[in-house]
This record gives sequence, structure tokens and C-alpha cells, in this order.
Amino acid sequence: MTPSTLPPSDRPASALMRALSRERGIALIVGLIILAVLSMIGVAAFSVSTQEERMAGNSRERIRAFEAAEAALRNCESIVVNNATAFAGATTTTPAPNTPGMYLAPQDSSTATALEQDPLDLEATWQTSKTAVSQLPAASFPSSAFPPACVAEWIRLPNSTFTPGSRKNSTNTVSIAHITAHGYGRNANTVVRLESYYAM
Repeated sequence: MTPSTLPPSDRPASALMRALSRERGIALIVGLIILAVLSMIGVAAFSVSTQEERMAGNSRERIRAFEAAEAALRNCESIVVNNATAFAGATTTTPAPNTPGMYLAPQDSSTATALEQDPLDLEATWQTSKTAVSQLPAASFPSSAFPPACVAEWIRLPNSTFTPGSRKNSTNTVSIAHITAHGYGRNANTVVRLESYYAM
């Protein structure tokens, strides 16, 4: 009986050592493969976790900016309702001298609105101006990059009883304020713009 055909217990020690070393080599390869797979799973889980944190942070920023814009919107609505002279002295390009951020809307669409012209078409105006826009106190929104701001445009429209060709007056016109507000998150690049139409 040759050493290769002997039962494992009867083989020479050198043959057993060679068989064991082959088995150890395979175990090492399998172990490395499992380790590599586990490493990839760990990296993927970390990446997903990081991405979820970023998404949650972006959502918080968006909500913060939305709440600030909503507060500015309510501020302008309050000014329009409670201040009978809010638009006194205002034009389509110049705000009312005593009420920042109050403008007149153009009579027709051939004229650009205040929002479509300089300086209100620049985000820097919304962030820093004290007259072109109506800003809320910065202390009220310490977590925002800039205080929220709003603009109101006074639109006068004929009501349902208006007869075409007749003159408009206080009894046959409807006054509407088109209000636009900007709110900011902690990052100045996170901006939410809200609009409303308020019947006066």
C-alpha cells in the first residue's frame, strides 16, 4: 500500500502536513473575501448614513427659510391691513417714503413691476436694504443668515359691476395687494420665496 492510498491516520506525517497547509490556504482566501465584502457593506452603510444626514440638514434649512418667509408675508399683510396710508407716495419703482417695501402696481402688463426691475431683481437688495423692502428685526430670526423681508404691490382692479369705458372710483374698484416675501436659512443660499394676494 503506497502512502497516497493509505487511510489519513496511516499516512506519513509529511503528507498530512501538505494537506493541512492546502486547507489553511483556502481558509485564508475565503476569510479575505468575506472581509472585503464586509468592508464594502460598511462603506456603503456609512455613505448612506452621511447622505441621510445631509438630506435631513437640507430639510431643516428649507423649513427654517420657509418659516422666516411666512413671517415676512404675515408682516406685510398686517401693514397693508392696519396702515391706511401704507402706499402713500409710492410709485411703481419707488417705495412709499414712510413705509418701506410698499409699491404701486403698473396699470397694465406693458410696464414692468417693481419686482422685475432693479433693485428688487437683485437678491442683495432683499438681504440688506432697509427701504426697498420691509425687513423684520434680525433679532427675531437669529438662526437665519439674513432677516426675512417682504414687498407689497397695490393693484386696483374693476369689480364685477364695473362698466367698461366708465371711470374707476372707490366704489367700482377692488384693491388687492400682491405680497412677496423672502426667507433665509442659516446658509444664505437657502432662500424661500412666498407670494400671496390680499384683498383690501
